[in-house]
Amino acid sequence: MNVGKILKFLRKQKGVTQFQISNFLNMDRSAYSKLERNQTMLKIDTAKLIAVYYGFELHYLILCIEYEHYLHNPTTIRLIKAQISKEENFSKQVSYSA
Repeated sequence: MNVGKILKFLRKQKGVTQFQISNFLNMDRSAYSKLERNQTMLKIDTAKLIAVYYGFELHYLILCIEYEHYLHNPTTIRLIKAQISKEENFSKQVSYSA
């Protein structure tokens, strides 16, 4: 189980930078970078937020970490794309109401 490799894969699938996800997680980019490089342990509170960021339930993120083949499962890609779509729709709604 290589948590950093999995976090990096998920981030690349969503097409975001370390800076973007670290802002969502309310942490420094360098702190997030350490997660991707396995230089620090993933805390449960951070894992919960990461799961939300990708449109997963926490247990699904854990499955991805424990069983790497879940990363390449079509469901994983579909969940990430659905989350991107939700975020884009939200951004459009916010810009229309402003």
